[in-house]
Amino acid sequence: MARKKRGRRGSRQFTLPLAPIAGLIAGLARPAGFLMSGSYDRAFKALTQNYTGYDIASKKWDFNYLKEGLLPLVLGGLVHKYVGGAPLNINRMLANAGVPVVRI
Repeated sequence: MARKKRGRRGSRQFTLPLAPIAGLIAGLARPAGFLMSGSYDRAFKALTQNYTGYDIASKKWDFNYLKEGLLPLVLGGLVHKYVGGAPLNINRMLANAGVPVVRI
C-alpha cells in the first residue's frame, strides 16, 4: 500500500510576524534616536545596553537596561509562539480569513 504524501497546508507567502518585530522595535527606539542625531557612539552604547545589560563606560551590568531591549524581544517571541501557534492558532485563523501579510 502506497503511503500518502504529506504536503504543505497552503502556498508559502511572505508574512510579517508582528509580535517579534514589535519587541525588536522597542529595543531599537533609543539607539535610532541617537543615530538620527548623529551620535554614533551613544547609539552603539545604548544598543549594547539594551540587549546585553552591560554598560561599557561604567563597566557594570544592570538588569534595568534589559527591560528596554532584550525583554520585549523575548516576550514578542513567546507571544508569536504561543498565541500565533499551537494553543490558539490565531495565525491559521488569519490565513483562513484571507488576511494577506499580517501574522502574530
